[in-house]
Amino acid sequence: MSRVTVIYSEKYLKHRTGNHPESPARLKRAIATIRESKLSMQGHVEIVPPEKASLEDVAKVHDRSLINEIKDLAERGGGLIAPDTVVSPNSFEVALLAAGGAIKGVKLAIRGGKNRIFALIRPPGHHASHGIAKGFCIFNNIAIAAHKALELGVKRVLILDWDAHHGDGTQKIFYETDKVLYISTHQDGRTLYPGTGFINEVGREEGEGYNINIPLPPGATGTQAVKAIEEIVLPIVDEYKPEIVMISAGYDAHHADMISDLKFTTNTYYKLAEISTSISKAHANSRMIALLEGGYHLKYMPLSVLNTLCAMAEKEPEHTENEHYTHPSIERYVELLIKKIKRVLSKYWSL
Repeated sequence: MSRVTVIYSEKYLKHRTGNHPESPARLKRAIATIRESKLSMQGHVEIVPPEKASLEDVAKVHDRSLINEIKDLAERGGGLIAPDTVVSPNSFEVALLAAGGAIKGVKLAIRGGKNRIFALIRPPGHHASHGIAKGFCIFNNIAIAAHKALELGVKRVLILDWDAHHGDGTQKIFYETDKVLYISTHQDGRTLYPGTGFINEVGREEGEGYNINIPLPPGATGTQAVKAIEEIVLPIVDEYKPEIVMISAGYDAHHADMISDLKFTTNTYYKLAEISTSISKAHANSRMIALLEGGYHLKYMPLSVLNTLCAMAEKEPEHTENEHYTHPSIERYVELLIKKIKRVLSKYWSL
């Protein structure tokens, strides 16, 4: 029986953000949806608590000055670490617990005999870089987890980021290494925060060719995202042969989420997770960990998470939606985009 381990703690709700899209309600709704699901009722979900990351683990990714700045701000009663990013009195400890949840997932996947992990954590992480917390993110959870995987002997890490926003922090952290293959599908940075993630951002030095961006136009559907992944990502991943698959699982590309202009559905996330699971089975001994990033619609984010878990457990989706209509001009744009990306990456991969 395929089982998914969900890492979760109510302590994640103590990161108080006020009137903000990245609120505790996101996790409350998501964990309730999981607990009430057929998947859980039939024994395919196990919920386990996280452990707090050490400052040493966080400092492998982030500057000590940033760590101290966040700690001091929390101890002073909180405030803004960036114009869009709240630190409350408990946020430093919760951010350590989010990073620790990601680390625990890696340890379970590599040494704990639990291959399929979903870390239901907050605050999210993929915009945070060495010396900067921003974009609702405090510490870069997936980067900290990837460093831990490398420490534990993994030679090749795949990070697949399907958040609507480009993971500029993750890209920056791994831009000069070939030990992490970072692939992001997101809304075109000319039309959405953070304004990065273009097809010519391919990495530098040892990392050249190991940073891959698929910037989708506003209005693009999940079908088009999946097509791009099948045509671009799968051949590259077959060549790279990752030893662990890590997912920055953002759900803000859903059509009901007002923070982006993409038109994904809950079915899209099932399909993306199904592809990711098949990659992990083919190359990584089924070792796979997904970490929650964005996703702010309080109905559809939890349902999208649930569909992700269903795919990871190799069960049918529990929620289905009709595909959104897309204008033929957007279809043509995506077809041309795929060809352009292949041309750029053919210098490094057999495309």
